[in-house]
Amino acid sequence: MFVTALSTLVLCLSALLVAANLRMIATDTATTLRHGVRAMTRGGRLVQNLSFVCLWLMIFALSYA
Repeated sequence: MFVTALSTLVLCLSALLVAANLRMIATDTATTLRHGVRAMTRGGRLVQNLSFVCLWLMIFALSYA
C-alpha cells in the first residue's frame, strides 16, 4: 500500500513538473526538430536519412507487434 501511494505521488509530481514547463518543452522540441531537419537537408542526403529512419521505425514497430 505504501509503495502504491509513493509511486502515485511521484507520478503526480512528475506530471505537474511537465505541465508547468510545457512551453519550454515545446520550444526545445521544435528547436531540436528544426536543427535536425536542417542538418539532414544540408547534407544532400535527405532520402537516405529518411529511409534509415523508416527502417528503424519498422524494426521497432515489428518488435512490439
